[in-house]
Amino acid sequence: MTIIKQIESGVQDIVYYTSAFTEHYTHYITECNKPSKQYRHSFADAAFRRARKSAEYAISVCQELGLDPAVVCRDQVNFMDSYKNKAAA
Repeated sequence: MTIIKQIESGVQDIVYYTSAFTEHYTHYITECNKPSKQYRHSFADAAFRRARKSAEYAISVCQELGLDPAVVCRDQVNFMDSYKNKAAA
């Protein structure tokens, strides 16, 4: 695989994982903001885990390409920093 193809593939992965992260994080926040009678912990927890995995994958691809995740995947890096205790669990 040529360098150009590797970069193209990596950028596609970053876009995919960033989009997935945004979707899952939005579901997590939406679930957490529901009234207590409608809130479902299992849904919030599942959305959080999917958001965390998507963030980890996006950051990993950035690092593999030699890019600075704090610049390219700023939202994912901020998420991991903000939720590092919960993400480690």
